[in-house]
Amino acid sequence: PVGTRIFGPVPRELRGKQHMKIISLAPEVL
Repeated sequence: PVGTRIFGPVPRELRGKQHMKIISLAPEVL
């Protein structure tokens, strides 16, 4: 899967930004 392929080797910093973005878009998750 492209998602797993991207999020797999992706650096922690980029992954962190993605998580921040997701949290910002969907604060209900928290």
